[in-house]
Amino acid sequence: MDYLEGQFETKKFSAMKKPYYEGLQTIFDLDYSPEDFIHHFPAFTGHMTLSRFLVLYEAYKMVRDVAGHIAEVGVYKAACTLFFAKLLQIFEPNALTLVHGFDWFEGNHVTEEEKNVLEGSYKEDYGRVKKLVKAQGLDNIAHIHKLDVVNELKGFFEENAYMQFKLVFLDAGMHDVVYSAINEFWPRITSGGMLILDQFNHELSPGEARAVKELLPEARIKTFPWGWMPMAYIIKP
Repeated sequence: MDYLEGQFETKKFSAMKKPYYEGLQTIFDLDYSPEDFIHHFPAFTGHMTLSRFLVLYEAYKMVRDVAGHIAEVGVYKAACTLFFAKLLQIFEPNALTLVHGFDWFEGNHVTEEEKNVLEGSYKEDYGRVKKLVKAQGLDNIAHIHKLDVVNELKGFFEENAYMQFKLVFLDAGMHDVVYSAINEFWPRITSGGMLILDQFNHELSPGEARAVKELLPEARIKTFPWGWMPMAYIIKP
């Protein structure tokens, strides 16, 4: 995660990741091939990264029988978008469920509220992500939309008014993005579906918690107690 050191949650995160990063160069020096990193990834991936994807898997299982698509806001390198697409390959091979990823691919901008993020962090090349999706034969399941969520998401749904979602993963953190995403997605989440908040109640993303309180003040917000991020979720009544 790209950030300036804070005084609360970031300090706990830094302490947890330190042992892994201390051994990272040793792993690189062992001269494994890129193919090894792909096919034997649990041998190299830290437990916190594994817990993140196990949490997303558990979240998917909770809503698997709910009607609707899956969405991620904040695609970056498409790790989570493609993870959901592969879950659909495994568990819904005959269903028409899709994954829609939304990102403007310009990275973060520092604001007065989100002052601890680094300018331009989480910027990725849109074309490279599209090639990554296509190389794995997933472009019929995972659809990557290059758009400004704050200004263009409403128009997207005006053109695709039928769309419903069973799971929406907000992986952006900035107040204006989270606010716009909740405003547009919440009415389109099917009853029993899930809204996942990646950085709720975190000093790096104070605007995320504020947007949730502004738009969903009565929501029952729960957490995945054995994970680290995502930090919270809401089941739509």
